[in-house]
Amino acid sequence: MEVGAGGERDRGSLIILMITLALVLLVSSLGLINISNNFLAKRELVEIGEVAVTRAAHQISLARYYSGNILMDNSAADGAQFRIPLDCVKALASFTEEISTSTLRAHPISMTNWSCANDEVVATIEVEIPVLLELPFGIGSSTTLVSATIAATSIIGGLRG
Repeated sequence: MEVGAGGERDRGSLIILMITLALVLLVSSLGLINISNNFLAKRELVEIGEVAVTRAAHQISLARYYSGNILMDNSAADGAQFRIPLDCVKALASFTEEISTSTLRAHPISMTNWSCANDEVVATIEVEIPVLLELPFGIGSSTTLVSATIAATSIIGGLRG
């Protein structure tokens, strides 16, 4: 069987094409592994944040509670519910204590935003973690910033009319 005039040249260009596709596949695979790692890190950060914000939402303002100064929440499908009044100062202290003692993959977590209003606490936390696999050719960075916003509202119970 004879090879045509351009046969050897075509064979060489196919090898270059295959090598290029293999490199693209390798870089894409590494990128997908890092994306999956970031997704799992975000889930872990949300779990840590949920523990801290739940602890913060348990800081009751006893003065408001016993004075009857409580809010109604009419967003429930089965009727109005009372919210437990929160002490925002104690809630912030409790949240920051919990976050300051927590780490994500041995990296400290920091709080970037805090809000406590209408007996609801909302916080944004973040952590900078190294990427799992560094991409070749200087693509991407060596760390990833992962952030999460979490919230909690406390409710006592419904009204029966």
